[in-house]
Amino acid sequence: MDDIFGEPIYTYTSEQAADDGILFDIIQVNPEWAKGLFRYVTMNLMEHGYLNDKEINIPNLMDLLVQSTIIIRDASNGFKDKPDTFYSGDIELPSGRQQKIYISMNEIGKFTIMLPEDY
Repeated sequence: MDDIFGEPIYTYTSEQAADDGILFDIIQVNPEWAKGLFRYVTMNLMEHGYLNDKEINIPNLMDLLVQSTIIIRDASNGFKDKPDTFYSGDIELPSGRQQKIYISMNEIGKFTIMLPEDY
């Protein structure tokens, strides 16, 4: 892309967004999760029952990761197809309400889970 548009004027990394409080880095909960598909969840989504009074609700967060994995698994023919860079699907929030989410690959090759308005 640099050949077409030239050098980027500015970049904003996921790590910077986590430092700014826009994204939550899930490896804060368990460093072993760095080996998985996901790295970040938007704070807007975290506030839907995954973060309570500044405490991470780990069972709910794990459920979000499982539901997100199922979305990718189903869309990629059981992980047989080459992974895409964007997925969307519906999950059940901790409140029981259905919610559409987007799952987008970030610059480090991991996925960020977000609400549609965060995209």
